[in-house]
Amino acid sequence: MQHLISKTRNGFVILAISLLCTACVSGPDEKQPEAIEAANNALSSGVINYSKNKHELAITYFRNALRDFRSIDHQYGIASSCLNLSKTHLSIGNIEVADAYLKQAQHIIEQENIKQLSDHLRIIKSSIAIENNLLIQAKKILEPLLQKDNSNAFTLAAIQNRTRIAHAESSDNKSDAAQWTNTFEQKIKSSSGSQIHQARLARFKANLSDDNEIQNKYLSEALNIYRAQANRPGIAATLQEWSVALIKQNQTETAKDKLQRALYIRQSLQDRKNSLAILNSLAEISSDGMTRAWTEKLQSKHFKEWDEFVAAFNQFPE
Repeated sequence: MQHLISKTRNGFVILAISLLCTACVSGPDEKQPEAIEAANNALSSGVINYSKNKHELAITYFRNALRDFRSIDHQYGIASSCLNLSKTHLSIGNIEVADAYLKQAQHIIEQENIKQLSDHLRIIKSSIAIENNLLIQAKKILEPLLQKDNSNAFTLAAIQNRTRIAHAESSDNKSDAAQWTNTFEQKIKSSSGSQIHQARLARFKANLSDDNEIQNKYLSEALNIYRAQANRPGIAATLQEWSVALIKQNQTETAKDKLQRALYIRQSLQDRKNSLAILNSLAEISSDGMTRAWTEKLQSKHFKEWDEFVAAFNQFPE
């Protein structure tokens, strides 16, 4: 997965938050004071681990960076750390935590007038709005980025999120989704988008089609890319989308298999929101009492029984 890393004037690094791509960490140009260098190293280590899809470890490093930056009241570093924490939690479905870190970052960015981080902020903010189904709000957040006439990573990220919105709104009419999908594809070509962008494009194309073979072709393409990148959220999302298509085709057993595989990944990420979505999909095609019981448990914000949850749905011998 390729993540654009921006180097600030003080040498700090931050994920370019577009649900993007590979990490290339920039070091400071000049020798920094020891406290700043330690904080920056933690931030860099977080970026490296995020790029390797080691989300839990990335969170640990970003938290360390946040602690170190706060200890020297470095507002730019604090905002950068909060944005990275928000992006990482968003990637694994911790929407409420992602939103909490985003609000901290936004407060600092606005208070300190840190314009260099405003595009990062908009992309994450729009992504959280999409996850919360606040689609009109997400459109407004993205407007300034979509109006810019450039080909940087944030423009591509904005178009990707705008395409997500169009697909979310496409239940009756897919023409807008098709138009934004084409715009996204052209922007990938003109800006040398990554393999992860290609995977997302394939998922969009699968959603546009009503032909089973075409759907299978594009979803298989996306799945292969995500597997090659060890991108757990991408793999799980593709399996979930594929199961929706299979349910419509009345291929319930195949759909159930993909949902169970996706569920294990979401469990390993401790992704409560998407685990619930999978359980709801399983409930559509089976009357399993265990599924209903765990659905009720996961609805609690204080749910912590992840090991028991994994064991309950484990299909493999111990």
